[in-house]
Amino acid sequence: MNLATLIEELVPSGWPTMILVSARVIGVMIMAPMWSMPVLPANTRVAAAVLLTLSLLPAAPTADVPDAVLSIPIPLAIEFLIGMSIGLATSVFIHGVALASEIVSVQMGLSIAGALAPSVGVTGPGLGAVQGIMAVAIYFIFGGHLMLIQGLADSLHIVPPGVGTLSEFGMRRVVEVGGTAFVTAVKIAGPLMVAMTLANAVLALLNRAVPQINAMMVAFPITIGLGFVVFVAALPFIMSAMREWVLAIPQDVRHVTDGFAIQ
Repeated sequence: MNLATLIEELVPSGWPTMILVSARVIGVMIMAPMWSMPVLPANTRVAAAVLLTLSLLPAAPTADVPDAVLSIPIPLAIEFLIGMSIGLATSVFIHGVALASEIVSVQMGLSIAGALAPSVGVTGPGLGAVQGIMAVAIYFIFGGHLMLIQGLADSLHIVPPGVGTLSEFGMRRVVEVGGTAFVTAVKIAGPLMVAMTLANAVLALLNRAVPQINAMMVAFPITIGLGFVVFVAALPFIMSAMREWVLAIPQDVRHVTDGFAIQ
């Protein structure tokens, strides 16, 4: 993109295209990894959205000027939903990792840490934060942020600005992508859930065989220790699954965007 091309796109006839593209970009920013983090300053998000919109504008098909003012909000809303769907497709795995960490915390007994914490403000265990940071780090290591931009640029040609439609087919695809978060959570937490189930079964048999043993006091160190061992052992498989998900981001974005195309 050069300055002359950008100036040509910023003439009044190109404003509808710029507004529609910016609505899609803003939708992506709300849902995409890193850009949706609360710790990121609002002015940084706005600057990134403007820069990304100007970068995508020369490659975007030209949108038609609306015939009436009242016909503007509907295309804007559809573009915003398309952007949110793209952001969801690129962040669903990270949401699945967060959900898996909650399952793991309950199985290991770490979820009681917030209730027993001596200080106010401790809301949960740190295992979920570790898994979340690991997921975001792998996302950037394998170029997930670049594949997000690539998928967003491809979506402008799959569904040009202003021509997207809402349909049952499109909503079904968005729901399918969102539902993969639960599948991801089960896959990541599966090994630990199996290990915890076996450990609890052994502890139950031990409690029946030796009633003098306080099963509650014995269970906590065993489940927590075994949980960390299984978690460390499963890290290579978790990282491999995350890598496959990052590489599939353009395909997932294309799958979701197709649902908004005119049928």
